[in-house]
Amino acid sequence: MQVCGRLSGLVLSLLVWSFIAGLVSAQAPPARKTPVPPTGKAPVPPQKAPVPPQKTVAPSSKSPVGPSAAKGPKVPEPEEISLETKDGLSIKATYYPGTAKKEAVPVIMVHGIGGQRGDFHALGIYLQSLGHAAIAPDLRGHGQSKTQKGPTGAPITLDADKFNKGALEAMVADVQACKKFLLEKNNSGDLNIEKLCVVGAEYGATIAIRWAAYDWSQQDLPAYKLGQDVKALVLLSPQPPYKAVSYREALPFVQSQLSWLIIAGSEDTKSSQEASKLNKQLQIHHPRTGDDTDLFLEEPETRLAGTKLLADTLRIKQMIGVFIEKRLVKSGPQWQDRKGPGT
Repeated sequence: MQVCGRLSGLVLSLLVWSFIAGLVSAQAPPARKTPVPPTGKAPVPPQKAPVPPQKTVAPSSKSPVGPSAAKGPKVPEPEEISLETKDGLSIKATYYPGTAKKEAVPVIMVHGIGGQRGDFHALGIYLQSLGHAAIAPDLRGHGQSKTQKGPTGAPITLDADKFNKGALEAMVADVQACKKFLLEKNNSGDLNIEKLCVVGAEYGATIAIRWAAYDWSQQDLPAYKLGQDVKALVLLSPQPPYKAVSYREALPFVQSQLSWLIIAGSEDTKSSQEASKLNKQLQIHHPRTGDDTDLFLEEPETRLAGTKLLADTLRIKQMIGVFIEKRLVKSGPQWQDRKGPGT
């Protein structure tokens, strides 16, 4: 608990103070259970013919590649919303309501540097078809989250390309704002926050791991649970450190607590190497028990990276659907009312 407390203090400080310093400098002139080998299979549904265990392949169009779409209520239209971050920014997001109510898995989808929330639209629609709920924010400095009120109240424009280390680390607050929104939906019976999954693409994968560590560092209040809700991560093309921001210092706090699906194109050298390195480190904490596993590495034969891996031809959306079905729908915790003091 002492270690988690130190992490919580560090991240909370970054959330409130790092971005303030990063914002000023950015706008100013420069002055539990099994390893999968690196070539292991991702959680695709059973195929008509067995696939050699050491060969990683993209799923065949002849193979069933995902759970059946949810039957029942009409799928609601996506909603455009605004969220306030803990450090005082306003960010835009798209919410994809689920239809499975208290059985719906909530998914936060985090884009990379230069991306925007629309990059995940196809995945959000697909997750809705399975009954789940999803939210995709425009991270600060991206999409419709570029214009903010400055210290004097006058509008300023955030440029993520000019962000320094502190400003980049503060993007964790954007994910936390999404979690706060989903917690409200949990309490209205629209999803199960304790089955939370985060999908991160490229630098978004780094933010996903760093935020997961923050979530797991939260100390519960008497009779009120604050964190440890994220149970699974999906990482698309994880990246080496960007401007000295890395996931590595956060990894020890979540490496054994979560289910992991890591996806990187085999022809995308940088991401493939990083994915293999990360998978190897996680294997130590996920020993295999029979055929059961909660650590997967998929390397489709492509040079596509990040959210481009969600192209229909690669069937990655369906792989994510199967992963969520196996690791969260079938084995996740039951719904709980999470209304806190004063709510």
